[in-house]
Amino acid sequence: MTGHTQSIPPDHRARPISYLPRAGRRKGDGFADLELVITLTSRLQTTLELGSLIELFVEGIREVFLHDGASYRAPDNGQLIEFGSRSRHQVNYQLKVLEEPLGEIRFQRATRFAESEVQQLEKLLTVLLYPLRNALLYRAALQCAFEDALTGVKNRAAFESNFRREVEISRRKSGELSLLVLDIDLFKRVNDRYGHTVGDLVLKNVAQAVEASIRCSDALYRYGGEEFVVVLHGTDEAGAKLLAERIRHHIEGLAFSSPKELRVTLSIGLATLQREDRAEELFKRADAALYLAKHEGRNRVVSAGRL
Repeated sequence: MTGHTQSIPPDHRARPISYLPRAGRRKGDGFADLELVITLTSRLQTTLELGSLIELFVEGIREVFLHDGASYRAPDNGQLIEFGSRSRHQVNYQLKVLEEPLGEIRFQRATRFAESEVQQLEKLLTVLLYPLRNALLYRAALQCAFEDALTGVKNRAAFESNFRREVEISRRKSGELSLLVLDIDLFKRVNDRYGHTVGDLVLKNVAQAVEASIRCSDALYRYGGEEFVVVLHGTDEAGAKLLAERIRHHIEGLAFSSPKELRVTLSIGLATLQREDRAEELFKRADAALYLAKHEGRNRVVSAGRL
């Protein structure tokens, strides 16, 4: 683990903290209070969830390292986790294991940190490194399991994992929830005429265009093949139809650099959560509306309210 910065504006580079094999430690380094280390190590082994892990560490060292607030940012400017309040003075560390970046952690308080406190913190941070690495690996594995490899959006497994819970939450809170089922029209002809490489490009571009059209609170999934699903939170039927039309127009206007003559369209089925709906029923109604949109000539939005 490498050094720290303590600054008023925080404009100094953080010193990295990394694991040192036993042979690389100096004689007389010692360690933080053994009982605390054992307790902390035991607690950090109880979770692989990143936020919970950082919280356990921050709270676990509070008695020996007083601070007003702490924050952790995952590698490559990823997820930010914050606790407490921001203050005038800070110590800041870049965490590593065998040169593998694990993110950056920062502690803050109103009074300056003493050197003895900083040394104690640096020893305690070494306890965090391997549990943190495991949590980051676990998060990456989950992301791969629930992410479509081609388009980068969530996949069907993620939809099936999330959708039932989202429907139940909306029903309990009497909230609005709408579902769009989208299908690229005549996609097989694209693959047959231009090949699967162009077909893959179409899928990527459609996914990007749809994602750019929805809010960050909504969720886009690739359900399978050329079919996508969008879950719209806090959206009634009228709002969902406006958004569906905007998506349809956006896709209709997509231009491809090669082949330049290629144009694609979407058919969209729409359903809004009713009081008696369960997840399966809501999906079936949106899917039936999609089927009607295809039957009526494609490149259109049909609401389940018509059925």
